[in-house]
Amino acid sequence: METANYNPILEILHKMHRQFAVLIDEVNGGILRIRGLEDRIAQLNRNLEAALKVVLNQRIAMDQKQAQLEENEKNIERRRSQLDEAKNDREFTSIQNQIAASEAANAVLSDEVLEGLDYLDSLKQKAEQVREEIRNSEAVLADIRAKSQEMREKAEAKIREMKVEFRETERRLNGEHSMLYRRVFENKKFDSLAPVHHQHCAGCNTVLPVDMIASIAESVHAFECRQCGRMLYLPNNHRMG
Repeated sequence: METANYNPILEILHKMHRQFAVLIDEVNGGILRIRGLEDRIAQLNRNLEAALKVVLNQRIAMDQKQAQLEENEKNIERRRSQLDEAKNDREFTSIQNQIAASEAANAVLSDEVLEGLDYLDSLKQKAEQVREEIRNSEAVLADIRAKSQEMREKAEAKIREMKVEFRETERRLNGEHSMLYRRVFENKKFDSLAPVHHQHCAGCNTVLPVDMIASIAESVHAFECRQCGRMLYLPNNHRMG
């Protein structure tokens, strides 16, 4: 009885495997991009929350320093009014020294307030930059979701359409070819097959014995590559050279 030639069937299945792999990448690729952007936006929101806390703490610190500055100014004015009430030169000089020291301290505090307010403005700008990045990322995410949904629906429809022919083609394998194919497919899914190319496994470029190739050509036995574990087949355009 003439042995069935399973090589054309395996070649068709390999082509389908590649098509399925592309379609699954289209389905999963959109999902991964969406998840990546969602994670990015979540991180940006955490960054914004941290930036706003820094802004709030800086604002509180500046409010406290400005309040201290105003209180010091009041104390200076009070001491100036005490100059007229000084009982002698010694007391007058003492009050003047206190005023001078307070004015010097207030000058330093005033500089700190100005620097702190500039720093507060820079913190607000950084927070606003993060907020703007969130808005932009959310717009990109909405666009990707819309496009990804459309692409995913088309890819899933194509997968459903191909499955019938795919299962019918698989059922055309018999005997050890069917058993090996199912075992390898269970482990490697759509990376289960590799053609023989110039006496090499096209999957991993391992050199194959000539007698193995001859047996594959005649469909006498089913073989998997000892190196990569893919099931081997002889493509229609195979050349031994």
